[in-house]
Amino acid sequence: MMKNSRRKGLCVVAVATMVAATSLAVFAGSEGGAQESAWDGVFTEEQAMRGQETYRQECASCHLDDMLGDGIAPPLVGVPFSFRWSDLSVGDMFMAIRTTMPQGAPGSLSVSGYVDIVSYMLKANEFPAGDDELPTDTDVLESIIITEKP
Repeated sequence: MMKNSRRKGLCVVAVATMVAATSLAVFAGSEGGAQESAWDGVFTEEQAMRGQETYRQECASCHLDDMLGDGIAPPLVGVPFSFRWSDLSVGDMFMAIRTTMPQGAPGSLSVSGYVDIVSYMLKANEFPAGDDELPTDTDVLESIIITEKP
């Protein structure tokens, strides 16, 4: 029971940190560069498949295989995803995940591993794949905006 309470406490702290990191990114604003939509096919199918494998290894224990969360870890698909990320950048999502996940070991994956997970999350939320991989360059990621389906 104590272990479960500790896990819940860590999840709450991780989610609160993630929300704070995203809030800071929103207040910081953008650099005013050209913006692209996540609906423009900003990742490849292969990249999303790599991201799915990394997600299964690193994220599914809390967010579950179906990405619906466990009641403490939030869902990563559907309305909760849209509510959380709409009008933010892919870079905001990447930085929030990289600085808070996996629980207990944030920042422990490679940059490309985090970008692959972001690609998988976009794919799982029905954003289309394209011909080019989502890059690891944070300036480019900041220029890609997540919006509701056009």
